[in-house]
Formats: sequence, structure tokens, C-alpha cells
Amino acid sequence: MNKFLISLATVVAFALSGFAAHADGHGVKVGGFIQQIIGAGDKVDGGITEKFTRFGFSADTTTDNGWTVGGSMNLEMGNLAGGAGLSAFGPTNNNMYIQTDNATISIGNTANAASLLIPRVGGMVPGGGHDAGYQFLFDGGNLAGQGVGFAEAYYAMSASSVTIQAPAINGISVAGTYTPSMEFNSADGIGRTATDLAPEHGETAHIAAAISGEFDGMSYTLGVATINGNSASLINDAANNDLASVTAAFKGTMGNITVGAHFFNNGDSFGNSGDTVKAEHSGYTVAGEYVMGNITVGIGYAKQELVRGTAAQAVATTLTTANAGNVRVDTVTYFGIGYSLGGGVNTYVQLNNLDHSDGDVATVEADPTVVFAGISLGF
Repeated sequence: MNKFLISLATVVAFALSGFAAHADGHGVKVGGFIQQIIGAGDKVDGGITEKFTRFGFSADTTTDNGWTVGGSMNLEMGNLAGGAGLSAFGPTNNNMYIQTDNATISIGNTANAASLLIPRVGGMVPGGGHDAGYQFLFDGGNLAGQGVGFAEAYYAMSASSVTIQAPAINGISVAGTYTPSMEFNSADGIGRTATDLAPEHGETAHIAAAISGEFDGMSYTLGVATINGNSASLINDAANNDLASVTAAFKGTMGNITVGAHFFNNGDSFGNSGDTVKAEHSGYTVAGEYVMGNITVGIGYAKQELVRGTAAQAVATTLTTANAGNVRVDTVTYFGIGYSLGGGVNTYVQLNNLDHSDGDVATVEADPTVVFAGISLGF
């Protein structure tokens, strides 16, 4: 669950509205996000109230040569499900950037090139779609996630990274990210862990491109990205497969209607080079929403499939009776209604129908229906 909230926090940080204060001629922006959620579902352990507070601080200035130099930090405090208590107080976003006429260079923990340029279809629909992960506070039964759920490898995880984004030319944007080592990322923390079969990769590179424009009255964005890296994690000597992930998404708006589709395939990246049964992980999301003044209505569907490789299944702590080659599947169909009260206050209700399978017909999984409602204040 931490991974869902951290991923959301990293992306939402860019969308928070703020107010400007001025000190010694430098612009300082402070933003925040407060939310309370209540919900329940069948075939789960009842309803809970989940609440967290997120604060963001940013500042920028113009140097003598005309560059813009700035940075931001976002902190999140959350009361998570399962008796986990307060989540880590560490930054979910912590970076500095330099903006020149030729490129913007970001250094630190922030959205990587793929997260920046790929339209986040999973975040559509009031209630955050499935990208927010709130339904998984009530249903912890996902069987087909790999690090993050329903998304490409290391989605929104890029601690200690360098991202270079070129200015858009004729609607075309390109960006690249280099991360020295992915085992110390924003989802898993920076602690050193000694384990022989850690799935994390070493140094990685993200390359992404997007094109935005208008066609017959429809505005659109199409983005594609590749994520590649070596297999050597500094904290283990396992013969992991090299990281090789691809992802693409489309989002189009015509009038009050927005539709989108997102696809990812992580291949056998999280398997072992000696596996007899090769690992697989892929999925997709489709979603749409309709805006009527202060009311937004949306619907979405997402599916992910996971095959554990031989080595991963051998050390798995769950589903150890299933074969390594079983195709594990999670699907979620969701419907949401949101209402904006103005002044940065939004309310919503989202209904989710979830289905899980471990690929073994002899296993009976719980497939709950979850409904949750929330109210949030952004400032």
C-alpha cells in the first residue's frame, strides 16, 4: 500500500495549487493536501477511515544569466491500513532543478521521464481511479503486482536521479532519466537490505517521448517510454534479468469527454537468468470521464497479469503451493462521481469491483466489491 500512496504523492505534487510569498525578492510557494476517506466492502475485514496530510514547499529564483533555479519538497503523513501506524515522514518528493533555454535538469527524488510524459490514465475517474490505490486499503488481495500495481516498472520511483527534459517543439516533448541504483528508491526507502534474491535492479535509464496536439476538435497526448537497466543490484549477487520495460498511453479530450488507454509490459525483468519458467508482468488500463460543471462522472477498467519465474516462486512467502508458471491476474472495474465545492474542496464516491486469481482452479480467492467516499482540501 505504501507504494501506491508514494507513487500518487510523487505525481500529485506537480498538480497542487499554492500561494506565493515573497522574501528578499525570491518567490516561495507552499502547497498542501488534506484528505479523509471512509469506506467498506464485502469479503474484506470491514471498513476503515484512512486519512493523511501532504504538504509541499517549493521555491525558485532567476540567476544573473537568466536561468531559473528552484526546488521542492513534499512530506506525507498517513494513517495506513492494517495497523501500520503513521507512514514514514520522509519526503515523497525532494529535488532541485535548473531551467535553461535548452533543457530543464532535475536532480533528486521526483517523477522520472516516463512518469512525466506518459498520460496517467490510471489516475482518471473521481477518487483517483486505481492509481490512488484507495480501494486497496480495503482489499489487500492483489496477486499480480510487481513492485507497483497496474503500471510500468518503478513507476514514479527515482530517488537520486537526474532527469533532463527538452522544451516542447511542435507539440513533441522528450525526456531522459538516469538513476545510479534502483534498489534505494522512493518506495523501498534507502536502507541497505541483505538478501540473495532481491528483485531490484542497479543503474537504470528512462527514455520517453510524447506528442500533444489537436485533431478534428479533439486535443490529445500520446506518450511512449522505455526503461532499461542492468541486472546487478548493489545489495545482492543474484543473477537477475536485465530491466527491460516498455509503456505507452493515450489521452484525448473532446468537449466534456476525456478518454484514455495505458499499456505496459515489464517482460521477464523481475525474473532470474537461470529460470526454467520465465517471469512475465504486463497490463493495461482504459478509462473515461465526463464533466458537467462541478460534477465529474468517470468509469475505468484495469487488468494486470504476473507469472513468477522459477527462482522467485521458490522463495515466495505467499501462494507457495501454486506452480511458478501460473498466470496470476488482478482486474478492477471502477465507477466514480465527484463534486467540486469550490475553494479547493472536492468530494467523491468510487465503487470498485475487484477480481483476483492465482491461476490455480483449486484455489478460491476473495473477490470483493469496495465503495469509498472522500473529501479533500488542496491549497
